Amino acid sequence: MFSAARVATRLSTRGRRGIVDQMNKVESKIQSKRDIQNKGGTWQGAVNPTYLKQDGDMVMFAIGMGLISFAGLRLANGYWHMAHGTGKYE
Repeated sequence: MFSAARVATRLSTRGRRGIVDQMNKVESKIQSKRDIQNKGGTWQGAVNPTYLKQDGDMVMFAIGMGLISFAGLRLANGYWHMAHGTGKYE
């Protein structure tokens, strides 16, 4: 009895793929994207990159670059002091 119920549920659920069918039924956009790329080359977004297109993106980019620059300068300063033996706390 128990095994018959188990087999019946397995057979009834077989064939339903759910999300797999949804992923397979989506029409391909590859050819349209390829046509756009072939029409103008691959440097279409070089002048206006996607990470700077929304409002406030330039501010976030400037803050990020400022933090990276500050960290790089502090790192270079630390290496300079280590190489010359200066800047020690005594």
